[in-house]
Parts: sequence; C-alpha cells; structure tokens
Amino acid sequence: MSDDDPFADLSSTLEDEPDDEDDSIDSQTSTDSADESDSSLEPTRDPMVDSAFTYEEAQQRPFYARQSTIDEFDSWLNYELERELNERGYQNIVVREMTDALLRTVVEEDLVDEVAARFERARENVTSESDK
Repeated sequence: MSDDDPFADLSSTLEDEPDDEDDSIDSQTSTDSADESDSSLEPTRDPMVDSAFTYEEAQQRPFYARQSTIDEFDSWLNYELERELNERGYQNIVVREMTDALLRTVVEEDLVDEVAARFERARENVTSESDK
C-alpha cells in the first residue's frame, strides 16, 4: 500500500471477492501465506444450482417488438422454459441464462429460413390488412 494513496490496494482486494450470487456458500478466508491460485480453494461449481455466467458478464440489449409478442415471449420464458428446466432439476434459474440459450439456439440451429418466413408473413399480413 502506498502512503500517498490509502486505497491503492483496494482493487486487488475487490478482485478477490467471489462473483457468485449465492450467499449460502461459505467463502474461505484467504491469508497472505495461502496460494490463491490453488484450485482446491475454489468452490466446486454445481451446474444444477450455479448459473453459467455472472450478471457482470451479460450485456443488456434492447429488443424492439410489439407488446403482444413481448408478452407471449415473457410468458413462454417464465412458464414453459423455466418449468422445463425446473423439471430437469435446475435451480436458481435466471432470465439472462435462458435468453442466452435462446439466442444461441437461433444462431446454432441456423433458423434463418424460419425467421425469414415469419418476417415475410408479418409483412404480408400488414399488406393484406391494408387492402381491406
């Protein structure tokens, strides 16, 4: 610690804090003599309980959609997908993980044709409604 800046070592102390959202896990106290790079000091992650990534790793992006589509999506996410994950034994399910999985599915499953078809149908519906 520098005499000029009493907070100089604060950032390294904060970096040592766990990012887990679960306060139920007892954190181990580190001492100056403990080797923090020792993997045996890190708590074992349980994929059924621990999230895949932290809130800090997520980037929030706006989605512009009709309110009815957002309502249907929220309902599906909260009642269908979350229930399915719960039935598979997962706990502490957070929206960021479900949204991340959904976006990866659209990209990895190459759903371009399906998304394009839905885009076209929406455009055609507007055109046919305006012709009435």
